[in-house]
Amino acid sequence: MTPVRDEQPDPEDSAHTVASLWALRACELLCFFMFATALPWQQPAAWFAIIASMGVLRWWHVNRPAFRARPKAHRQRVYRIYMWVLMSFVGSSCYFLYVPDNVPILAVLVSYLLGNATLIAVRLTGDAVRTTIALCLAVLPTSVRLIVDGLGGNSLLALMGVGGFLMTITMVFLSRAQEFGVMRQVEQRRRAEAAADTVAALGLAKSRFFAAVSHDLRQPVHAIGLYLTPLANLAERAQDAAAQRAIEGITQSWRALDDLLSQVLDLTRMDSGAVQAELRSTEIAPLVDSLLRQHSAVAEAAGVRIVTLVRPDAFAMADGLMLFRVLSNLLDNAIKFSPPGTTVLVALRSGGKRWRLQVRDAGMGMAADAQVRIFEEFVQIHNEARDRRQGLGLGLAIARRLALLMNGDIAVRSALGRGTSMTVSLPRALPPPDAEPAPVQASTVSGGLLPLLGPASPRPVFNMERVLLVEDDALVAEATRDQLAHWGLQVLHVETADAAMAQAAFGQVAICDVRLPHAASGLALALNLRELGQKVLLISGETHATLREAASRHGLPLLIKPVSGAQLLSALQSL
Repeated sequence: MTPVRDEQPDPEDSAHTVASLWALRACELLCFFMFATALPWQQPAAWFAIIASMGVLRWWHVNRPAFRARPKAHRQRVYRIYMWVLMSFVGSSCYFLYVPDNVPILAVLVSYLLGNATLIAVRLTGDAVRTTIALCLAVLPTSVRLIVDGLGGNSLLALMGVGGFLMTITMVFLSRAQEFGVMRQVEQRRRAEAAADTVAALGLAKSRFFAAVSHDLRQPVHAIGLYLTPLANLAERAQDAAAQRAIEGITQSWRALDDLLSQVLDLTRMDSGAVQAELRSTEIAPLVDSLLRQHSAVAEAAGVRIVTLVRPDAFAMADGLMLFRVLSNLLDNAIKFSPPGTTVLVALRSGGKRWRLQVRDAGMGMAADAQVRIFEEFVQIHNEARDRRQGLGLGLAIARRLALLMNGDIAVRSALGRGTSMTVSLPRALPPPDAEPAPVQASTVSGGLLPLLGPASPRPVFNMERVLLVEDDALVAEATRDQLAHWGLQVLHVETADAAMAQAAFGQVAICDVRLPHAASGLALALNLRELGQKVLLISGETHATLREAASRHGLPLLIKPVSGAQLLSALQSL
């Protein structure tokens, strides 16, 4: 057992080790042999026996578990008694080990006593009373005798005695100074620990806050996205150019808000430790192929050619969704900053035990000082005008954090006028037993964008007529219901899981929000409805990997809010 942790320990709580026991006894035995050459051996033998017996008794007593469990005040009282009794026997060397007129032996005796004094001053820092009395008991008796003998005509002995007095006083003051220093260190450590606890508590509170508020922040943005499609169709039918321009402006603002919300929440969740990588052996080539298909239209519009040099059967230890997002950000930047007619290269290179995925463009490049800042939040090197169409300056900050979560990193190499090369390094991995790469599901990536407004599309065709909508947010429910009705579907809206089960016979498809009232789980509801024969589409404002994995494991499609009308339409038609 150990002393109570919420109190400051006694200076001797950790001092009585086996090593210190035998080291002290060895020094005392050496003194016995030295003084036995100048005195009858019985005198130093008696002194050694008393000192050694008391030292062993003290070591045995204070190391007993029952004693270590006693309160600090009791331990301190016992420590003081043992120390003072033991130092009294050390001080008895003025009789047992004193050799009159033998200056060399007396010098050895004084050295031994001063060594004890130094050990006491260091060992008992924190208890001034114990230290002062112990020093006086150990050193002063011999010092007094030296002064008395020196007054008889031997000034050297008198000086040695005075030196003992002065050394005792000095040791007392040094012990006090060290005690104040230790107290300051203890206080500083206590404050540092309190500050660390406060920071940890704030981080946990921030993580919990954003985990809770993420869903609520996405709800109104999700509703705005659903209202935009019918508004665009109405403006198109009315041939109202002013309304179309206004809706286009709202759409661009919705996109910017969606992007900013998603990226800020992602940054906060990563900094608070709420995001964890699901590392597994991931094949790189299929992921790069999916990336190329996703960005081919944007590259073609920009007049940029994308070339990939990726070997097959290369596996990295990574989170597939995170890696896709990192590379998507790097490729998007490369296309954005490459002049028309140039080439963007995506290449996989070997780097020992790691793979290096390079995305190289032929853009304007960056100066050395700019390369240090590009991974900071809201930093955009070539966007001094803060044109939000060129991004928010968060993409690379998020990409690097994601790479670090996968035990990787992103390095930049660039020069003005010579383009930029961004390199993602990841640990190599062996192919999984099934060697089947997990497909990247675009529907589970947050921050989906509304398609560009165009002519009003004809009413879509579904293999269903009625939809059960389970959503507790009134604004989102109304927007979703209006959108579904606009597509010619009959909708029954309920708010709770119990109400949904009561109306389970309605329709062929159910759209379920994951977070429902009364702590009900939309995932559990979806599984119950599927057992009753319904097809189910999950929608959620939560972005953590656990939900994505659970939905994938049960074969349930999942959309992350905010969801545009086009995304919802595509998901329903794929059921």
